[in-house]
Amino acid sequence: MGIFPGNTSSSIWVIADQKGFFAQHGVKADFIDFTTGPALAAAVVSGSVDVAYGASSVSFAVARQSSNLEVLGDFVQYIAYPVVVAKAKATSSADAGFPANVKSLKGLKIGVTALGGIVNKYMDAVLQSAGVSPDSVTYIATGTVTSAILALKNGKVDALVANPPQTIQQAGVDAVEVVNPDMKGNAGPAADNALGELDTTSRSFMQAHAATLNNYCKAMRQAVSWTEDPANLDAASQIVAKQLSIPVPEAQSELKDALPTYSSALPESVWGAQPSWLTGGTTPAYSTTVDASCGQ
Repeated sequence: MGIFPGNTSSSIWVIADQKGFFAQHGVKADFIDFTTGPALAAAVVSGSVDVAYGASSVSFAVARQSSNLEVLGDFVQYIAYPVVVAKAKATSSADAGFPANVKSLKGLKIGVTALGGIVNKYMDAVLQSAGVSPDSVTYIATGTVTSAILALKNGKVDALVANPPQTIQQAGVDAVEVVNPDMKGNAGPAADNALGELDTTSRSFMQAHAATLNNYCKAMRQAVSWTEDPANLDAASQIVAKQLSIPVPEAQSELKDALPTYSSALPESVWGAQPSWLTGGTTPAYSTTVDASCGQ
């Protein structure tokens, strides 16, 4: 299983393992760490890994190039990246609502996980939907949550994308939330129903190990259901805190922000409605790219 170890995007896989859901379904989890989406997608297609986290923008591109990539319908995470600005850099328009809130970002140094990655593309789309050129901001790669917050705290960036405001405040950084996709219309149309993370495998693995893959999907669906239960928030936060090497309260804030974006279903209507900035212009056919029944 290929994952990004220092990112909450991979937390559901770690939770499935730590809670024993994989083992319950006869699946042994061996994690292989990756640092970039393209490298991970290439590993899936080549068969170096059997299943993996997949950034949607990368998965769409690879699916167009290779008939061997298969998207599983057992887990998806929708994009809901807030934009947080250091209070000293925030203008009076920061809380004015769209598009004024987005226009207030002009001229800022904005931290994104990786240059050219899905977070970067998302931010481009948000700016453009507000009539702001992406060239009017400076993007800086900040990597993991810990390094990103440190960059904001030290003034290396003025703003961050995809970091929960609570986590930043707990780190002692005085910042304000300028964009919140969870608030209808606050990020413009760029984030509507946009897929952030997918679960992927190769068609060759699916054909050769159908029963194992189905059990894997059952475990993933069970992990999503367990994690979404409020009664399990503390236990799930403990697992995420250990995974990310952060304090439990920070992990809980990360998880609370992520949970509303989780889903164990990927309907064709959602697949077909993905924005062009995310798909690269065309969306691969649902019928030949998505196995929505895996684990059901």
